[in-house]
Amino acid sequence: MAASVAEEKTDAAHASAALAPNPAASKLMPILTVVNTLATIGMIGILFVSFQHEKKKTSVEDIVTEGHESEGKKEEKSGHGGHGGHGEGEKESKKKTGDFGKMVTLDQFTVNLSTPGSVAPKYFRVNIALEMPTEDAENEVTSKMPQIRNAIIDLINSKRVNDLAAPEGRDYLKEEIRTALNSFLINGKVKGVFFTNFAVGG
Repeated sequence: MAASVAEEKTDAAHASAALAPNPAASKLMPILTVVNTLATIGMIGILFVSFQHEKKKTSVEDIVTEGHESEGKKEEKSGHGGHGGHGEGEKESKKKTGDFGKMVTLDQFTVNLSTPGSVAPKYFRVNIALEMPTEDAENEVTSKMPQIRNAIIDLINSKRVNDLAAPEGRDYLKEEIRTALNSFLINGKVKGVFFTNFAVGG
């Protein structure tokens, strides 16, 4: 009987010890809470700063809008503001950004090059596209295709391999083609000459 009472006391002591708060754990909980709170505040601060930084960045739309505004102000200062000067500024900016002509692709050219003093003949094969300002000019190029091909063949036929080896020589040939074609085109002038394929062989 005395033994059972002692056992009950021991069990009660163990139970109360198990239920009693651990002093180390009770000290750790507030520290963890503070660390967690500080980490959350830090993350919020980082997100806020990065959001403010993104907000200050100039976007493409901002640049375009500022450009239109400055053009409108220039128009007003020059005295055209009374007649919708801002609209004229917008038209000018559209011209600058979207002023691409019609592209006319010509059939491939294969032309013998000038080879003075050489036995082995050389040829030049090229595909050419012409940039025309209007549809009327494009139609004129189509209707005058024999004259256009003849002018281009004559120009290429006068060239030597060395003339076309360097980029400067090819650019000069493009300019010569443009000048030659513009000498007889009436409805619009060639804006650009582009080589879309290019080969020299022999």
